[in-house]
Amino acid sequence: MNNIFSEKQLKEADAFYISNRKNIGYLSGFWGSFGRIILCKSKEKIIKILISDSRYSETAKKICEEKNFEYIEITSKKDFWITLCKKYNITSLGIESEKITLAQFSSMKKSFKNITLIETKGVVEKMRLIKDTQEIEYLRKAAEIGDECLKQTVKKFSEGITEKQLAWVFEKHAKEIFTVEDLSFDVIVAFGENSAIAHHSPTDKKLEKNMPILIDCGVKYKNYCSDLTRCFWFGEQAGKKFEEWKKIYIKVHEAQKLGIEQMKIGEKISSADEKARKYFSSDAKYFIHTFGHGVGLDIHESPVVSERNTKENFAEKMVITAEPGLYFSGKFGIRIEDLLVITKKGAKFLSNSKYFF
Repeated sequence: MNNIFSEKQLKEADAFYISNRKNIGYLSGFWGSFGRIILCKSKEKIIKILISDSRYSETAKKICEEKNFEYIEITSKKDFWITLCKKYNITSLGIESEKITLAQFSSMKKSFKNITLIETKGVVEKMRLIKDTQEIEYLRKAAEIGDECLKQTVKKFSEGITEKQLAWVFEKHAKEIFTVEDLSFDVIVAFGENSAIAHHSPTDKKLEKNMPILIDCGVKYKNYCSDLTRCFWFGEQAGKKFEEWKKIYIKVHEAQKLGIEQMKIGEKISSADEKARKYFSSDAKYFIHTFGHGVGLDIHESPVVSERNTKENFAEKMVITAEPGLYFSGKFGIRIEDLLVITKKGAKFLSNSKYFF
């Protein structure tokens, strides 16, 4: 945080106004429903200010003592923000433009009258790219809980159960047994041809014998997300349909392994996606998304593991998914996804769920 004003986007700013709740939590440890952070340039050190309302004052004050922030309780006075800017000699203010609506921006221009607002993108998100030891432990724990919840969900496979019911099994287990604060996202459960829809929403479709299943799931632990996808075959493991499904499953799993081999410090991020695509050969046209993405406080963070991301390299302590998939409309789709952390010895698995083969 001490080097935040070395960011080119903030070069002309006297201060940086942070409104993204997850960035606020990341920088300060404050997770209340209303909060703002203002970081002010200073010759000696950055002045860190946390702003919230009376509902959170006691909590916020304790956090500020621990994290060396100043605390200011917001008031309803029209000149609140202008007065604050005058106190800290702020004439230009960096804002998180990606997280502000047009209505909010219009309101800010009124609140910060005569203050130059400077649009920035991804300043704190760039800091979040590399995880610290505590963050990695939270992500590992989230992955561990996700693994166990999926294991319990698989035990409930039975003829007649619906996609919605199976999704609820995962969610119920996560919230009642592990008391997680939330899921990373709505559980994806897809039976049969629905598995060919990459981000299918569960329906009342019932599970039948000799039918493929795709489950994409994750939980939050201490605000950090896990992400996991596994595919299954329900029924007799024989016959033309099963053999076709098995062949593609093995192909996707092999592509994942090849991509993961590229996930080493200093390697181009694009290389993992390229390796998987090259292996898919003529089937690459059925690989309709990127190889993976960063995971942390958000389920989708930087970096994007895409063949187009040729400027970034893998770095130590990035946490990234590896999730190649092939989708055949009207038939089935297969995606295999794991959560990994980049280490000096290559990519280390945080997820640990069994594969079908």
